Amino acid sequence: MKAWKMISAGAPDVLQLTDIEQTLPAVGEVLLRVCAAGFNPIDTKIRAGIAPIAPHSGVLGCDVSGIVEAVGPGVTAFAVGDAVYGLAGGVKGMQGALAETMITDAALLAHAPVSVPLSDAAALPVAAVTAFQLAERLRIQTGDRVFVVGASGAVGMMITQLAVLNGAEVTGSAGDDKRKRRVVDFGGTAVLHSDATGFTQQFNKVVDTFGGPGLQTALMMAEPEGQVATINARGEHELGAAHAKALTLHAIFSLLPLLNGHGRERIGRQLAELAKLIDDGKLKSLPVEAVGMKEVANVHARYERGALTEKTVLLADF
Repeated sequence: MKAWKMISAGAPDVLQLTDIEQTLPAVGEVLLRVCAAGFNPIDTKIRAGIAPIAPHSGVLGCDVSGIVEAVGPGVTAFAVGDAVYGLAGGVKGMQGALAETMITDAALLAHAPVSVPLSDAAALPVAAVTAFQLAERLRIQTGDRVFVVGASGAVGMMITQLAVLNGAEVTGSAGDDKRKRRVVDFGGTAVLHSDATGFTQQFNKVVDTFGGPGLQTALMMAEPEGQVATINARGEHELGAAHAKALTLHAIFSLLPLLNGHGRERIGRQLAELAKLIDDGKLKSLPVEAVGMKEVANVHARYERGALTEKTVLLADF
């Protein structure tokens, strides 16, 4: 089959179209005909060698949507012809979605929401699973006052919606007025990143979707004995504010079940819940830019120079 493969670690041009072998699904696995692969920032870190979790196949792409072509022994939740989506591979030990077909663990999949184009569903898994894990770890509930650093990004939009659905009052930061309007559209009160540092109000629960300076902002926004959750704890951080205010700090890494094999069923359950919430009109899907997979190197380059403004899906166009 055809696939976009990183031939080595390096710049975006290491992503090359090539032929790779496709096997049959083993026990508990599903073979998909790929409709689309969702792009995520972690893909660029894996490609560049910053995150040393590249799949042996060299085929990236954690998020996928597609049609079931075959099921392995023991798989009863899916049948040939089902439209599915999942956080399904693209890391060590697991082929990714930038290919014509993909074999993955059935536990990492769910039936796709019917109210969203199947291609758009590929934008959801990493962002949504991360948001579910944030909401669970912080135990967001009615009466909570939540601040989201980077609320107009994919994870930010999803956690804003989940927190509001759970009864919390959400304020989120964004980079400009257009993105502030997006925060409002997804249920939050919006402020500019530059204005957040001048806030006198503090919050009992704070989410950081950036890392680096975003985490420092999150620590500043939290009230004494509050909780802060970050999705990017890499690097060195000044934790004086965390100590001075006796904060609890959570690190969220939604790909961990793919790497260690533990808790994969939770991903499938969360994606099934997400599909129902979207189809019931309780959550919105993400705004999407769709391009062909032949643009994958360009998408990586655009992201790295800060020119990717929408959640992007790569359509299978072999």
